[in-house]
Amino acid sequence: MKYMIGVCLTFFMQTLFASDCRVDGGGWIWIPTNKVVDIRVPVKTTPGSRRILLDGYNLECIFSYDSGLPGSARDYWHTTLNGVEPGPKLTGHKMGLNIHSVDYDAPVRSGIHIATMYNNRVPVNMRTYMYILNRGDPSNPINIRYNDLIGTILLRQTNNTGKPPVPVVRINLIANNSLIVEPSTCTINGNRAIDVNFNNVDPTAIGESSASTTVKRVVRLNYSCPNPGITMPITITFKGYSSAFNSGLLHMSNPNLATGLLRGGVQIGPNQAFRTNLYNSSGADDVTFALVRKSATTPATGNFTGSATLVMGLP
Repeated sequence: MKYMIGVCLTFFMQTLFASDCRVDGGGWIWIPTNKVVDIRVPVKTTPGSRRILLDGYNLECIFSYDSGLPGSARDYWHTTLNGVEPGPKLTGHKMGLNIHSVDYDAPVRSGIHIATMYNNRVPVNMRTYMYILNRGDPSNPINIRYNDLIGTILLRQTNNTGKPPVPVVRINLIANNSLIVEPSTCTINGNRAIDVNFNNVDPTAIGESSASTTVKRVVRLNYSCPNPGITMPITITFKGYSSAFNSGLLHMSNPNLATGLLRGGVQIGPNQAFRTNLYNSSGADDVTFALVRKSATTPATGNFTGSATLVMGLP
């Protein structure tokens, strides 16, 4: 008799929540009886004036085949209190949910309608995405990697069948790709491109090191953050590809040429950083770009190019 009661209880619990979900038209994922499901999503960033939307995928859910519920049965999905929890790499950043193109900053209020699931096997696009609020102070880029937990959307499910509601459904969004998110709106030179033009170069003036070359250009870097009163140390990272003949220099399209970055006479290699400071939300440095040739070579004449990115962050 106890065995029969256990079977009946299990069957009853499974009918409380009757939904499956899928991403971008893929296979259906059953929402289990513990109301927690991991969904793999290919995420991209869509910048906005006040937030960065983590979208790039379609999450659809459907009323599952159930045990004898009529065609008039409905499930209603709403937000529950707080609505969104950041994953480990987003902790400390202000979040929110974009629901049907409307932004709701965290803590997201409960009761916002997301979807109605009809018992007709027609998928419903949830159109619900997390976002990160832009910030007006320095922060490190968020390096999201494949298999990272981006965050959790918390929902409440009710119905029109008289069955008890499900207070919390946790949809864990797992990154199916890698990406870098930069919430800080602080800028270097107003986010304008920095053009370092060496113009016409005498090959005999190009040295074999950043110290010995006489072909150099000094560039002023101006740092600015929108939030007032920020006084703190920051880092400036020189992002780029290293030269094949000297890993401390930036790769150029001419294989016998490379460019060094110096700050205060100290060479900063690609993907290395130097420390500096903000005072009352601004700061500046003069840096030097030095053209270097490969030892014992005479570089071919003609145009050459290279590219790098300067990124403001925290020590």
